[in-house]
Parts: sequence; C-alpha cells; structure tokens
Amino acid sequence: MDLKRTRTSLSLAALGLTLGLLACAGSEPEGRGGATPDFPPVEGWSQVGDVLTYDADNLWEYINGAAELFVEFGVQTCRTADLVSGDVTVTVDLYDMGTPLNAFGVYEREKPGEDLPVPGATSGVVSAPYQALLLKGSTYVKVNTFEGGLTEDSGLQLLEALASALPGETERPSELALLPSEGKVPGTEGYKPLAFLGRAELSDCLYAEYSLAGEESWQGFVVLPAASASVWGSLSEHWESAEHDGETVYFTEVPYSGFVGVMRRGDRVFGVAEAEDQARMLARLQGFLE
Repeated sequence: MDLKRTRTSLSLAALGLTLGLLACAGSEPEGRGGATPDFPPVEGWSQVGDVLTYDADNLWEYINGAAELFVEFGVQTCRTADLVSGDVTVTVDLYDMGTPLNAFGVYEREKPGEDLPVPGATSGVVSAPYQALLLKGSTYVKVNTFEGGLTEDSGLQLLEALASALPGETERPSELALLPSEGKVPGTEGYKPLAFLGRAELSDCLYAEYSLAGEESWQGFVVLPAASASVWGSLSEHWESAEHDGETVYFTEVPYSGFVGVMRRGDRVFGVAEAEDQARMLARLQGFLE
C-alpha cells in the first residue's frame, strides 16, 4: 500500500469537503432569516447583534400569524435589529412594503391611536412605554421595547432619528386624492387591497368615513382605477342591480355593513356602505358622487 498516496488522497478529500461547505454557506438564499449588515445607523442608538432579513415567503417564521396581513399588503422584506441607548433596548422592524400606499394601509390598520407629527416622516405614533410606529414612503417601522421603556419624548426622538435615517417621501400617498373631499371625516382614510368589507369582489379599495348634511357617519370607498374594470365585472356577476337616474347600481347587503352599493363614473368605481335600506344607500351614492 502506498502510504504517501493515501495521505495525499485524504488531504484532497478534506480540502474538497471544506470548499464545499464554504460554498454552501456563501450561497444561502436572501430573505431566509440570514444575517445582513443592511441596516441604517440611528443617531443616539447602537446596534447589538445581527440584522435579520425576511421576505413574504418566510416572514411567518418571525411574526407567525401576523405575517398574513403584511403579505396581503405586498411586503417585500422585513429587516429587524436590536438597538440600545442607555438602559433601553428596542427591536426595530423595517418593513419595505413596495409602495407608499401599501405601507400606509398597514400603518393605518395597526396604529393604536392618533398620529403624531414626526419631522422627516409621513406620521408616527408613540404608545409608551412599549411601542412606537413610523410611516415614511414605502417603509413601515415597528419599534417594540425589549428592556426598559419608552416615554412619549424618548419615543418621539427615536422616531425622528429613524425618519432621518430612512429614504422616501414624507407626503401621504397620492392615491388618497381619489376619495371625494366633501363630507370626509379627517383622519379616517384607509386602504384595503383584498376583500374590502369581507367581499372578495371588492379589491384595491380606498375608504374613509363621511358625514353629509349632519347625518350619522357612514363609509364611502373608491376602487383604484387600474382595478375598476375587473371589480365592476365581478360585481355584475355576483351582486343585484338596479337603475338610478339612468345609471346602473350594483348592491348587496353585508353583515355589519348594511346595504352596500356601487356606481361607475369613467374609470372609477364609487361605493357607499352602512346604509339601513336601499333608499338610503341610493341617496348616499348620489351625494357621494356630486
């Protein structure tokens, strides 16, 4: 037996195994909870530990059932890191939602109170001592305390520092201008990409509360122009129809939302909800469109 050849063969095999393991470690797919340095520095706070990145396919590994909401709104990535300042440690989640409208929709669904003006951002909320939320451009930020607690002042200062570190516009999504302004209750706007009012036929809906002529508030909504044709076609197959002033109205009764009716004007579909009966629904539609 040639001992020298045997040792050489074993050495080559070990080298091949080592190179193979290194290649596997370097080819881990992105967005699988792997460590990444891609996290913006935040003034006054120091990062501790790794930055982890998730995507729509594996976000459930991080936030379990809560991932469904973010996937519905088109989440692209979630970068998460722990930051420390003094005796306070927080976990910061940066959700890239793809568009400002998607980020706005998630933010409005999750915010627990009234908006705060945050310099350099669209808006924010501080729920001392446990949480703070921020909206800027297509990024939605969640801050949760891990050790210590946030005050209203320290939470706002952290949101300002995050806003300064993040890219994006500070204006609200331009699509909100599609909602009629007459009678709209400020601060009630929202966006639902799928199954608005629990109806699969209604997608890509902007909505807000309205109050006309001093009556109780009700919900009005507008379908985004790009989705109007498909939504209108689906409604024609599943909802009842009526004629009102020479125009077609599709309507149905939805649990907890009363009578819901829609009309089409140009490339837009407008609708109202929470009507007690068909007559009130038609009257609100008329006022909503004027």
